[in-house]
Amino acid sequence: MEWNEGRPFQALALTGGGYRGLFTARALQEMEEHINEPIGRRFDLSYGTSIGGIIALAVAFEVPMQKVVQAFEKSGEKIFPPRVKPTGKIGKGMDIWRHWSQPRYRSQALRDVITSLIPEDATLNDAKHAVGIPAVNVTSGRPQVFKTRHKEEWTRDWKYKVVDVALATSAAPTFFELAELDGQRYADGGLYANAPDLLALHEAEHFFGVRTEAVRILSVGTTTNMYSLSFESGRGLGIQGWMDDNRLFSVTISSQQQLVDQLMQHKLKDRYFRLDAQPSNEQAKDLGLDVATEAARRTLMALC
Repeated sequence: MEWNEGRPFQALALTGGGYRGLFTARALQEMEEHINEPIGRRFDLSYGTSIGGIIALAVAFEVPMQKVVQAFEKSGEKIFPPRVKPTGKIGKGMDIWRHWSQPRYRSQALRDVITSLIPEDATLNDAKHAVGIPAVNVTSGRPQVFKTRHKEEWTRDWKYKVVDVALATSAAPTFFELAELDGQRYADGGLYANAPDLLALHEAEHFFGVRTEAVRILSVGTTTNMYSLSFESGRGLGIQGWMDDNRLFSVTISSQQQLVDQLMQHKLKDRYFRLDAQPSNEQAKDLGLDVATEAARRTLMALC
């Protein structure tokens, strides 16, 4: 929507978290049902990383959130095929060895979901609302944010296909292959900005020219805010120990999110609202970054 200085600048920030992004989409669906219009019309800017980036792009294109939820429900197990969780050191070691030289999942199923929501030939220039999508350019070794052309002098990103941008922000190491776009290769933006709230604030202040006091941010999580290791895990974790149950990624994104949440609350105070859910210990057994089972689906939907 068109912003003017007579009202607050409202930004939406969507966290990454694999299949747990179903929680995000469902939360936004409930908001849309309440306001009876596309959620994108209520925000001046949307930012999203990884699965949050895919959802943010859907917001920018006014894709109904009900359609997004249904796509995730229908295709979750195609993106993350069910597998028997390995047990014991030998089983876990064999699982790591099996994927030693290749990612665990193929990107085609994820691509199919994206293009079922947004036309395959659509570019960022076709978006109805401003959006920013973090990724890591591993070719240049720099963080990168793909943006709509909300400043006239920006001439790079607007021509990129949405599906390529979506795959770039969600190319999680060891999960999916690197994305390639315009001769550059990209990895998941969650490596540096899994919760892109600070990037959204920076965008509002420095590129939209909004006073900090006028910025309002709604941040929506993926039920991944709290992750800790038990003492039973031991201190001497090696490759197998850190990769078991995606511990390395879970610790990384959880600690990132908590830091960002604290900084945003200090900066914006009551002008920042974080919407998330903390699953119980029992519910957490159903969930995972790459767990798209019926139990995971039902738990994530129930947490909204």
